[in-house]
Amino acid sequence: MLSHSLLSHLDASLRDLVPPESIQCRGEWTVPRRRTYESQAQVGTGSGPYVEVVDLRWRGALTSASPISGIGFLQTAQSLYWVKAAEVSPMLAVGVSLHAYAEYTSQGATFTASLAGAHLPGVPVAGSRDLASVCALGPDILTTGRVTCLARVGSAAFFVLLLQRTLLKVGRKRLWRVRDEIAALLPADMRELLTHRRTGSAHAEPHQAGQQ
Repeated sequence: MLSHSLLSHLDASLRDLVPPESIQCRGEWTVPRRRTYESQAQVGTGSGPYVEVVDLRWRGALTSASPISGIGFLQTAQSLYWVKAAEVSPMLAVGVSLHAYAEYTSQGATFTASLAGAHLPGVPVAGSRDLASVCALGPDILTTGRVTCLARVGSAAFFVLLLQRTLLKVGRKRLWRVRDEIAALLPADMRELLTHRRTGSAHAEPHQAGQQ
């Protein structure tokens, strides 16, 4: 269920304009640990003290029979962020990450996501001693033209919208837009989203911002 009106509106606007094609989603978790400085004041000094950090990462690929691209969305209780994928390819890299200090994973973590070289901001989420248990992953099969949730951690969620290359015009620096014949059929706000800028954000709706 899409919980922001922009996502619902986008999904409904494209439903009859984008031919539905199945996209396979596959990935796996890794749990690397690393040492980092205890404070920002130490950066570049090469001196401790250090702390151990858990970087829980799910890395996957979205695979299609033909080239695709898309948009990634990160929704929180306060905001909705979006970024256009930086690639057009039959296989797009996708990932989600949870970062926390090793001794404090139960107290909280930072959640972020990426789509084909485009990264969304990191946001704070509730933690757990088993970080992987707090992240619910989405389906193994996605459909072009439909907004789909790929990962959710509490009130934060990562959505993607995938579109076929045949529906896009790719400009400088790999910034794409939907073709004019598609854009002309879209509501003005959805046309703006799909034909301008690489990134953007929107505030949460009043009822969402008040949710606990």
